[in-house]
Amino acid sequence: MIRAIVNWVAILASLAALIASGLWLWGERIWSRPPAPDAVSGTEDPGYRAFVHGPIGLEIFPLKYAAVIEAVSGHAFRRDGADPRSLWEIYGFLPNPRATGAPLCAANARDQLPYGFTITRTLPGRAADTPVAFVGLTCAACHSGRIRHAGGVSAIIDGMGNPEIDVIGFSEAVRTAVLDPGLTADRILQAYAEQCPGDDPGPVMAAIERWLIAAWLDGFRASVAEGLRRYGLPRWPHGAEIAAPDTPRHLLEPAGPGRTRPFRSVVRVALDLPGEDNHAFSKIPVVFEQRRDLRPRSQFDGSIRDPVVRAFIAAYASGAAPVTLARPEVAATIRDAARWTETLGIDSPVPSLAEIFPDLPAPDPALLAAGAAAYREDCAICHGWRDLETGRWIAEGALLHRHLPLDRIGTDPERVTFPHGRLLPLALWTALPGAGELLAAQRRRLDAARSAALAASRMGEAQIWAELRARLDRSARQFRLGHPLAFAECTGPDCSACAAEAPGARAPDPACALTATAGYYTNPIPRPWLRAPFLHNGSVPTLRQLLNLDDRPVAFCRGANAYDPVAIGLIARETLDPADCPPETPFLFDTRLRGNSNAGHDFPFTRAEVLADPARAARLEAIIAYLGRI
Repeated sequence: MIRAIVNWVAILASLAALIASGLWLWGERIWSRPPAPDAVSGTEDPGYRAFVHGPIGLEIFPLKYAAVIEAVSGHAFRRDGADPRSLWEIYGFLPNPRATGAPLCAANARDQLPYGFTITRTLPGRAADTPVAFVGLTCAACHSGRIRHAGGVSAIIDGMGNPEIDVIGFSEAVRTAVLDPGLTADRILQAYAEQCPGDDPGPVMAAIERWLIAAWLDGFRASVAEGLRRYGLPRWPHGAEIAAPDTPRHLLEPAGPGRTRPFRSVVRVALDLPGEDNHAFSKIPVVFEQRRDLRPRSQFDGSIRDPVVRAFIAAYASGAAPVTLARPEVAATIRDAARWTETLGIDSPVPSLAEIFPDLPAPDPALLAAGAAAYREDCAICHGWRDLETGRWIAEGALLHRHLPLDRIGTDPERVTFPHGRLLPLALWTALPGAGELLAAQRRRLDAARSAALAASRMGEAQIWAELRARLDRSARQFRLGHPLAFAECTGPDCSACAAEAPGARAPDPACALTATAGYYTNPIPRPWLRAPFLHNGSVPTLRQLLNLDDRPVAFCRGANAYDPVAIGLIARETLDPADCPPETPFLFDTRLRGNSNAGHDFPFTRAEVLADPARAARLEAIIAYLGRI
């Protein structure tokens, strides 16, 4: 009798498990359906949709937490409680053009969330579908921006680097918020219910939501807590050192608006090594006209050959896990968005300086012609030139598409001399396992790198290669057909020139997918007026200062800077005291700090040469007029 009861209980339990599994699988099919294209965009261009709305594996937190984040975690994101701006404005996220000002709820989230946010049902860091909606970043969050002027602000310009977004400050604040023991699933859902009383999911779904949000919070909190010893304590907005509560922001976390520390991140992610000594600051670049014949290599140092690889590395360095990057919709987004940027500004229009500033007097035709001629003589050698009649960029120049060594260009060296940079090409190439011969080549290269390190008694480096080989083997078991974004080491039959086991000063092979070179790469500069602030680290506010017509400031205030169409760049108060920075531009950019140098690029003339010769100044004025029209 007892055995029969046990058997029936087992049968019923198995049946219940089968039904539950079936319902969950059915639910996953519903949860994972992407929104219809017309629900998120008025255009049918898949590249545009991918760039602005597509998921890239950077889910941050549940949608319902995003809706009430100001109410339940506002203190974690604000240093100044009197700041009247919204949390999103403080960190430079772009307002959604469709926003109405209504409270953010699930029903209107696509219209109320900032521009460059997307909604998925993917658990952050995993490939699992869930019934709980999460919000994440898209390419447009960083690579779209606006121009501030006396009349207000321009419409959003896709492809422009967002000069106001404070990615690292926001990330630090998120860590602070998640570590708050008072943040719970119940608190989030209660605040959401008060804000959106008409959104009642029902008792079953409410229980599932509470459990999943609690599980997300526990997992995220554990991950942040574990990372404290590797990444340090959160430094913003409240500081890490109790003995110095009033330490200025630029000394707590020195990246600031419009900049990131991408190689600190990628060293941590790809090599699992500390990145605290990494001061390779990089402004968020524009992504116009990325066509391969115009830009055969990406990044300021030309370290990446393929636009899709560039997009993968950007997402990977920002925290997208390989398993998430393998999701079909994520891999497709990365490919489509990269493809779209190749012709953005060629097939897709980008506004001109004259369109943003219609009251700006047109330059004298003779001055414009003189500027075009002077630019071709002095600047096209490295950057090519824009034909004013056809609008095409002509990729011609004796030094175009070349690596210039540091001693020749003279700009801040940290971007290309940071610790462990030489190890990154191989580490990144093997982060995504291939299949067949590609996987075999990845294994051979890691083994060869380890052997070379052992032979040179670089035992620590040898250990890194051994760990990366083990990582590759684990990943290969997970992705038995290869990762969908895996790529070849080079375009030719012999990739030995790309070998990490043979470091040294040499001209990089242009066929290599990834390189590490102590120099900067010369590329075309379409729409230079949208590239402010200038130099790779954003240390020069205006084009006049870059060309040495004006002095470059030692320190200046950054944030929501207005634009100067005459100087072609940002209006930035010059000061050495952060207390002098106004609320809208609170970050002090100090060029005396490591990684922030504004020296170099003294082409075609140094500041002293310009001051000594009025003819040179007049020549540069003409070049400025030309650059403002291309």
